[in-house]
Amino acid sequence: MSTSAKYPLIGIAGTLATGKDTVADHLASDFGYTHVSLGDIVREVAMKERGSIERPVLYEVAHQHRHSNGAGAFALLALEKPHPLVITGVRSLGEAKTIKEAGGLLLFIDAPIEIRYERMKSRARDAETELTLEGFRENEQKEWYAGPHDADFNLRDIKEMSDIVIDNALELQPFIKEVYTRLELT
Repeated sequence: MSTSAKYPLIGIAGTLATGKDTVADHLASDFGYTHVSLGDIVREVAMKERGSIERPVLYEVAHQHRHSNGAGAFALLALEKPHPLVITGVRSLGEAKTIKEAGGLLLFIDAPIEIRYERMKSRARDAETELTLEGFRENEQKEWYAGPHDADFNLRDIKEMSDIVIDNALELQPFIKEVYTRLELT
């Protein structure tokens, strides 16, 4: 494991089931990054406040906290963790801007929706597995662009402001190699 990281702070955003946490886990094991998932933070808050981590509840909890505590509130919590740091689950412009303002690099991962739908089904997380492809597409639209406020879900504009955009239609090892090459970690 290498402990020197070219980028001491990386934010990873992207569409559903593209491998964001997988990349972060590899960065943690291969380069000593601390991995913080904003999704995990939201799930923890949702479970505490609502007793559920179903996607509609997560949307509501994230929306409420970003609007009442600041658009980058979840990212600010993550930034308190040891560096080098990789933060996944960036969903609002406020979170992306917070990471960039802290000197971070922003990586966006995407893939064709049919591939991501099959990945989501295979990971068997909560009631997502019961979704049809159309339901999956509808859920994604809620995160793609929910409004102009920095606290709103806005993957569309996060993708535009990202330093690196990668299409993950690959198998795992070629995908990780592509990420490492683009991050200049090879």
